[in-house]
Amino acid sequence: MLEHILSILTVLAIGFSAYGLGRPLLRGLGVGTDDLLSTAVWSLAVGFVVAGVLLAVAGMTGLLAIPAIGGLTALACFWGLGELLNDYIRRCERSLSAVVRQPHFQEPPQAEPFAPPSRWLRTTVFVLAGIACLGSLIGALAPPTDGDALCYHLELPKTFLAVGGLEFLPDSDNSTFPLLVEMWYLWALALDGGVATQLLHFGFGILLAMAAVVLATPIVGRAWAQVAGAVVLLVPSVTNQMTAPLNDVALAFHCTLALAAWWRCGVDLESRRWFVLCGLCAGGALGTKYLALLFLAALAAPVLWIAWRWPDRRRLMLEGVAVATIVATSAAGLWYVRAAWHRGNPVHPFFSEVFEPHVAVDDEKPTFRNSKLPLGRSPFSLLTGAWHVTMHPERYGGRGHQLGGLFLAVAPGLLWVRRLRGLEVLMAVAGAYWVLWFLLRQNVRFLLPLVPILCVIALWVLIEMQRLPVIPRRVALAAVLTVFLAASAAAVARSSDRLAVACGLESREAFLARNEPTWLAADAGNQLGNQGDHILSQEHRAFYFNCRVTRENLYRLRTGYDRGIDNPLQFSHTLREAGFTHILLAENRSDRGAQYDPTLTKLAEAQWKAGDTESLVKLADYQFADIDGGIRRYRLVMLQ
Repeated sequence: MLEHILSILTVLAIGFSAYGLGRPLLRGLGVGTDDLLSTAVWSLAVGFVVAGVLLAVAGMTGLLAIPAIGGLTALACFWGLGELLNDYIRRCERSLSAVVRQPHFQEPPQAEPFAPPSRWLRTTVFVLAGIACLGSLIGALAPPTDGDALCYHLELPKTFLAVGGLEFLPDSDNSTFPLLVEMWYLWALALDGGVATQLLHFGFGILLAMAAVVLATPIVGRAWAQVAGAVVLLVPSVTNQMTAPLNDVALAFHCTLALAAWWRCGVDLESRRWFVLCGLCAGGALGTKYLALLFLAALAAPVLWIAWRWPDRRRLMLEGVAVATIVATSAAGLWYVRAAWHRGNPVHPFFSEVFEPHVAVDDEKPTFRNSKLPLGRSPFSLLTGAWHVTMHPERYGGRGHQLGGLFLAVAPGLLWVRRLRGLEVLMAVAGAYWVLWFLLRQNVRFLLPLVPILCVIALWVLIEMQRLPVIPRRVALAAVLTVFLAASAAAVARSSDRLAVACGLESREAFLARNEPTWLAADAGNQLGNQGDHILSQEHRAFYFNCRVTRENLYRLRTGYDRGIDNPLQFSHTLREAGFTHILLAENRSDRGAQYDPTLTKLAEAQWKAGDTESLVKLADYQFADIDGGIRRYRLVMLQ
């Protein structure tokens, strides 16, 4: 339990530090401080972008050091606490001043264009969202076991910390991806460990809900906007992502705020300084994932529409695009420059056929291959895709990333709702993004940036349901609440197997032995080896090994080492000369789950069959049963 408390305190310290970095910048811009929630969301968004850029610059100059990160975090944390206290005092002073100087006559408050949500409805939705968050928190308190996280979201920050900088890893395509979120995970790893990174991404799920409130407030009012934020936390994909250190929720957070900031100036015609915030948030999105390019391209749809529909706003739109582009490039450009420097391609490994014509590209894996387009590209599939993605998410990336049935269920209601100012803008962004997603990469997880937008659209349908007769309204509302109840229950059920470790009744090591395939091999290697070891591994999961791990398939593709082994007895000697001290053999003994290229296994077994058992010494040999029914065999072998 003490470990969990330390992890929670670590994430709180990071949050206060980010607030301390972002709040002065927000104050300097003079925007985004409408209320306490808005101030917190914008300050944290800006602060995390600034912190990530600073860590990246430190990494690129080889100045990453755990003691320095700890010391600077302590200073920034106290600064953030001071900023919070200062904001609290100022709000108290304004409240007292308003009471003392209250005029004798006050204008009556403006009536809302529609009735606010009833108390019982708000309470029900908030309680269900809270239960879903509790389920996600239980999952986040367990040690990380997600495959992508252990392959690169956590493995890369761990490696960068070990070498003190952002080292170029030629046998890892992920090492030249935009790594802003991974810089935050590096921050958490420097202070605590893997559980802190999961809690950090859990926190971004809460921030995503708050960002949805910020986006929805000027459209439907604050009362209904709060309901929209709660609905975000009832989307299965969001609650599932909150239990693992990935980057999709953080991407959706920055995309949502980029749209909200653009809205304040481009639609509501407020201060042009909002375009600076739009650029900062767009930079945060671009620094997180290439997918942000699609969202920003979709955002161009309403920009062009407004410029065409209202000629007097064309200059404003042009200025906004210029300012946001300059700021976003300043915040995220270093990742694309780094990729271009090392790979010759700013978006490596995509479009390698264009940027890297001198490099041999696998003809079976072009940038836009059919295996990534399960829906196809026909107009009929474009129209029916929402049904397929909702009803059969396992075909498009997995049930763990499903969006749930709410959005599809309320979609017909858009045919009879009244027109709402701004709703068409959100629908234009969502429609443009859907088309780009459909044409380029059909994975349901990549639809997560649309979740806050879809929640606002669905919320307007729920608001309009108030105009229905009593019985149809109650039936429709009961159906919606049933969907919410199922989503809440699913979030809790999904993390039920982690309850023991989350409550401290089971050790983290025992949990990993049951749930993480590589843990036993990593534990054996860590006890018998040292940090100077170098493992050539068939398994991509490498986070729990304390030494350097290289993926065998990428190393083989780059060097062709296997083609130079004519005698089976040369195998271990060849790898030792290349600097490897161990190999990790992985094979799947069933037709389910991950499959591994057998080249390394065949080479090792050929040397054993040739009678040389002294050069290849097994340190661990075991089988692991996957949750999906697969049976994996792992062998950690030391090269003598």
